[in-house]
Amino acid sequence: MKENIRNTMYKLLRDIGDIQGIARTTILALESFITSIRELQCSPEEVTELYEELADSIKKSQPKIIPMIHLIEHFEKDMCHLMKGEPSIEEIKDKAEKSLKEQIQFFKNKAATMTQYGLQYVKNGDVIIVHSASWVITNILIHAKKTTKPMFRVIILEQNKERTRQLIRALSENDIDYHVTPAHDISHYIDRANKMFLGALTITSDHKIVAPSGTAGTVSLCHLNNIKVHLFANTLHYSHLTAADQYIYSEERNTNTANTYFPITKHSHDLIDLSLIDHIITENGETKKDYCPVDFKARVKKEEES
Repeated sequence: MKENIRNTMYKLLRDIGDIQGIARTTILALESFITSIRELQCSPEEVTELYEELADSIKKSQPKIIPMIHLIEHFEKDMCHLMKGEPSIEEIKDKAEKSLKEQIQFFKNKAATMTQYGLQYVKNGDVIIVHSASWVITNILIHAKKTTKPMFRVIILEQNKERTRQLIRALSENDIDYHVTPAHDISHYIDRANKMFLGALTITSDHKIVAPSGTAGTVSLCHLNNIKVHLFANTLHYSHLTAADQYIYSEERNTNTANTYFPITKHSHDLIDLSLIDHIITENGETKKDYCPVDFKARVKKEEES
């Protein structure tokens, strides 16, 4: 894949992630993959080369979309046995579509289970800060309102206008009380809140969180003010790699004013130390901060030995 096409794809994934959240982006990407497979016209011999080119690009996205990478790896295992034979192009397409649909459902099932666990963290009288609210967090708030029915309020920190608009619409449609303030103004409302809910793109092996830009400052302020920070992320968000291996995108721009010229560097995502998080909730319930999936431990050991 040409470098300019690869960079365009990475930017598209970042833009969609900023607006839709990483869960929706993952599902959308896999659904697009299914569509491309249906339209595929090539020989069985060409399939492997085309797939490896796409998979390599996905695995090197900036930043890495860890849930999508894990699901792609599951897909590769599914396809491995079939590809050892001499399948026809139609057999390859049928198996690939079936596997990808299973990966999407697998991801949705984890999110649904985590939503159910999340309901117990929404209590009567809560004032909850949300920053770049994820799909799962939005679902937790909506399901809590519909099922356990506590009286709570949400402080929405505006940063991405489109994502904020989507959250406002979702809360409004479900009669959830909210207040919107710019993210940099949170200090004026910090004494009113008692919880913060956030999601994550990745939880790294060195206990860092890759989260939307601006999240780190809010988490730090909540930590200083003894506001409990709750992280909701299913186990597909865990990476066996460190924060330095996540390919967080940075861009240097030139800034001009009347009397000054200077370059400014911006990063697409924040890094947050896991020690600042009070509660980590996965599809398995509340999880310890040093949790690491078993298969990750085996993979790390293998890489260290090699």
